[in-house]
Amino acid sequence: MQEFLYYLIVYGMYLVYAILIFIVLRLIFRAVVKTHHSNWSHLIDGFNFSSEEFYERLKQELHAQGIKKVKTYFVLLKEGGMFSANRSYLRVEWKGFQYDICAAPFGKGFFISWWLLYNHSIWEILIAKVPFIGEWLKDKWFPITYFKVDSGSMFMTYCQQSVLKVIDDITKDSGVRELTESERKPVLKDVLKR
Repeated sequence: MQEFLYYLIVYGMYLVYAILIFIVLRLIFRAVVKTHHSNWSHLIDGFNFSSEEFYERLKQELHAQGIKKVKTYFVLLKEGGMFSANRSYLRVEWKGFQYDICAAPFGKGFFISWWLLYNHSIWEILIAKVPFIGEWLKDKWFPITYFKVDSGSMFMTYCQQSVLKVIDDITKDSGVRELTESERKPVLKDVLKR
């Protein structure tokens, strides 16, 4: 019996250590894995539409553009903390970029937003954590290049034009005013800043 209790305590401690390590790693990687590139949002006042139908039309439009290796799927993201409700987003992925789109009725209107994020590799994250020289090493081994910035801009433009085309298609016969040029522009973050 004592031998059983000994093993129970030892393996229980290993389990506790494993859980703590998992929690710490998850907090570290969750905070630094993604970098916000740009975003956009708009409320179409006085317009009601199905979120599911918007997502389906958008998926069709995205795939009709002929961009290779684009993946679309649905994700549930928390509205707030761990115990908050979930909201459904359409996620579009290409290379290291992630584009999350939300479409939902809001009051008397229909709200659409998106966020473009860049996913960093595990190696980039680990190197950045090296004391004193991590950021310098990350800048040398994983520089922000014109290609990376241009790729993000191309992907954002591709997705944004698809979103706007679906909005134009669903609102054109409804009497809702068209979006102005300034309402069509995304908000760019300083993508060259680390």
